Amino acid sequence: MTEPPSVVVVGAGAIGLCTAFELHELGVRDVTVLEKRHVASASSGLAVGIIETQYLDPVPIGIRVYSMGFFGRLQREAGLPITRNGYLRLAHREEELEVYARSVAIQRELGVADAVVLDRAGVQERAPDMRCDDIVGGLFGPSDGFVDPTLTCTTIAGLLRERGITVAQQTALVGASRAPDGGHVLQTTAGELRCDHVVNAAGAWATPVGELLGAPATVLPQRHQALFARLSEPLPYVMPSVMDYVPGSGRMGLYFRHDTSTSLVAGLHTEDALHDIVDPDRYRRGGDDLSYMSAVGEQLAERVPAFADAGLDGVWSGIYPISPDGEPSIGPYRDAPTVHAAFGGGGSGFQSAPGIGRSVAEWIVHGEPRTVPGITELGPDRASLAAAG
Repeated sequence: MTEPPSVVVVGAGAIGLCTAFELHELGVRDVTVLEKRHVASASSGLAVGIIETQYLDPVPIGIRVYSMGFFGRLQREAGLPITRNGYLRLAHREEELEVYARSVAIQRELGVADAVVLDRAGVQERAPDMRCDDIVGGLFGPSDGFVDPTLTCTTIAGLLRERGITVAQQTALVGASRAPDGGHVLQTTAGELRCDHVVNAAGAWATPVGELLGAPATVLPQRHQALFARLSEPLPYVMPSVMDYVPGSGRMGLYFRHDTSTSLVAGLHTEDALHDIVDPDRYRRGGDDLSYMSAVGEQLAERVPAFADAGLDGVWSGIYPISPDGEPSIGPYRDAPTVHAAFGGGGSGFQSAPGIGRSVAEWIVHGEPRTVPGITELGPDRASLAAAG
């Protein structure tokens, strides 16, 4: 019987931690996670925590269906709180409803029984205060919701430690070379490591990590903000997570979700490369962009007129590590098959992390992905990355 490989995962955000967890699930015991700061210290810890399956194409849906199952497992087995307020993606044109209907059919095939296409009245029923005269309906997942991203990551890290997996915090990768046996020799700030496979799950730092590993990783670290909207009166219902954005539309879209009966989390979302890149070591984490607050406030008041007097505060910023073509990079490199990509998740990397981690683990253990059909199209050598670059 072949001995399981040894693996080093670079990055202790959600994707890196989930990859390590899935490797252990598939029988790999020699796993080390390197993190130059601390668990969830970057994009994952600054995410808004929405988890859902209401995407439009088979591969992104498949990734998220697996991920929702994983989050549900954490809820059952580790007590992770999940607020299942539902997720609603709005549609402004009839053609979008046709795409949403295909999404529901794909979700049904993958075991999601409650996703549904709503007409305008159905949308209004679930968000009574929302202006709906300019929409035709929406795509709704009643079981979708949100979690605390930092708690989720620290929960996974705790489970890894219980299973004997090292999560080495304050430990940076500073050099890499190939061993005579074909493995990897990694230089870290805590000493040398040797392994059979390396996973680049470094998020906004994937590009310099890729350079060290000799495996190109083009990621555009884009600064995005989010804020709290404080309501003057408590809502008598739980607001679903509402997304007024269609993937691939080439624009920013308003989103907001329940926080408490008197507050929402809100922001502007895109999965396209629309922002200037920033240095992930030197960007402003505080939310000091008043024009952003104004834009969110105006769009929120237009979409939900009852919230026109909402107070906006608590602004924070994080990084979307977006690939040039807007899709994550997942799996081995053709010319370096023991180096694996797990980066470029953009603004939905947190919710996709379990599905990405499972796929990378399967590649390492089985030599192919088995859970998410079609995920090979997201390999790090794909033509669309070269074209976009």
